[in-house]
Amino acid sequence: MSRREEIVQLRQAAFEGVPSAQFDLACAYADGNGVPKNQRTAYRWFLKAAQGGEAEAMTAVGYCLLNGDGIEPDEHAAVDWLRRAQDAGSSDANRYLIGCRIYGQGMPQDLDGGLAEAEQQFAVTQDQEYAYLLACAYGDLLKDDDQALEWHRTAAHLGHDESMVWLGYYHRFGIGVPRDLREAFQWYQRAADAGNDAGMENLAVCYQHGEGVPQDLQTAFEYREQAAKLGHAVSKRWLAKHLIHGAGVEADPLRGINMLEELAREDPAACMMLGEVYYYGEGVEADMEQALPWFEKAAAEEWPEALTFLGTMAWYGEGVPKDPQRAETLYRQAAELGEPQALYNLAYLLDERGEFEAAHECLERAADEGHGPSACVLAQRCLEEIPSDPEAALAYLESAVAEEDPDALFLRAEMLRDGVGGPVDLPAAMELFQLAQIQGRDTRVERGVLRRRMRGMS
Repeated sequence: MSRREEIVQLRQAAFEGVPSAQFDLACAYADGNGVPKNQRTAYRWFLKAAQGGEAEAMTAVGYCLLNGDGIEPDEHAAVDWLRRAQDAGSSDANRYLIGCRIYGQGMPQDLDGGLAEAEQQFAVTQDQEYAYLLACAYGDLLKDDDQALEWHRTAAHLGHDESMVWLGYYHRFGIGVPRDLREAFQWYQRAADAGNDAGMENLAVCYQHGEGVPQDLQTAFEYREQAAKLGHAVSKRWLAKHLIHGAGVEADPLRGINMLEELAREDPAACMMLGEVYYYGEGVEADMEQALPWFEKAAAEEWPEALTFLGTMAWYGEGVPKDPQRAETLYRQAAELGEPQALYNLAYLLDERGEFEAAHECLERAADEGHGPSACVLAQRCLEEIPSDPEAALAYLESAVAEEDPDALFLRAEMLRDGVGGPVDLPAAMELFQLAQIQGRDTRVERGVLRRRMRGMS
């Protein structure tokens, strides 16, 4: 029997009021299996099955209400359904209720009691989902990276694909473990093999930049294509970028732009990308008038990067009349939304006006957010002072290095290489030069010289 015929039979039984068929049809809509993916329709069928006494459907209704899948979120109603599901024998409902207890969703928060109960349940069941819940709680609520890492490791070894992605993240950025791009790649690979769309997207990033694996743009495109088919929003946008630039696939700018326009109906990030395509002339002629409406649409959704671009266009008179006052207003709006580039631009504007103290404060705020250009400006000032202040320079660079800004990585690597602000550390300098290369800063010369220096010392 074909999947189409199965869906016809399921739908008929569901309309006849069979709870198990209603539940299976809901799952089909939730996963897009044989029918178009539709969370609202899935929720309606979950609700009908739950009202018919299907325990797992009650759990699904609770989950949807908790997370706003196909219905407006309602944590108290979610807890009511989960308790009914628990009484009806759903083991998953018990885990969700413990999660509600830990996070204070639909009931008073009891972090210590919830964690103890989750650990007790894991000891009895060895259920990977309890290990994942504990990992998230330690990471989200207690900010305990060591415990989060251990629980993610436990969950991943039991087969939890989300924890596999997290282990990739921990190894990629050296959180609680030595930075190891190859190990990160392997965990992303395991997650992707398990069908995890975030694992596929992270694998695409690895292949795109050559992180832990030789660079291969075609394979990056293929993994993004797989993730996009599973609904991964970031992958959908980057697929369009691949087509616009011909990265790993034959260039087709028109198709890529059409894909972004389709996504832009509901996705301000896609609007932002379209604005950049026309602003920089990616696959098309640069056209400020074409860029403007896309930035404005994203800005209407309070997208801070779009506000910043509009400010820059107003500052230089690109596609709009030159208007420094409007530029300042837009930069300040974006800065209030946490956009460090806006703070950097505002610092430049204030510096031009002679408001040096206010400009310096903007740079410091941006550097605290990991903005590389701001951090590098401040660090260079510290190093060029007489006497120089390497410790202050290191403090300014810290967040930007953690965010892997290529220029901040480069400057920090130079300091490690030359023993500025601390002892010479050539292996650490080499690692940062390599990361800067991955992030787009050409460090081949520096790495070649450093490699010869390291060989001469061995």
